[in-house]
Amino acid sequence: MSGDRRRRGRVETGLERDLHERSDIPAAERSALRAQAHAVDIAEANRDSDAIARANAVYLTLRDAAGLSAGGAKPVDSIDALLASILDADTGGSDTAHEP
Repeated sequence: MSGDRRRRGRVETGLERDLHERSDIPAAERSALRAQAHAVDIAEANRDSDAIARANAVYLTLRDAAGLSAGGAKPVDSIDALLASILDADTGGSDTAHEP
């Protein structure tokens, strides 16, 4: 049934490029991202501004949860950030007294 293939929209095509570079995202999460990207594309094709806003909000939430932030970088985990700040030699206090 190769005739059943549909053409991907703008958002779905962009997502595919992002997913191509990320092998750490599980199949179920990829499917959810693809389905929501398709929902954004449908809303855009129908020129329905309310549907675009709703679909896009969910899509961006799913992208963020998958570590696909707008800049293409994985968001920093808060625990990792805390540990990095504790272990950073340039920050934090010292056990020696500071004299004016």
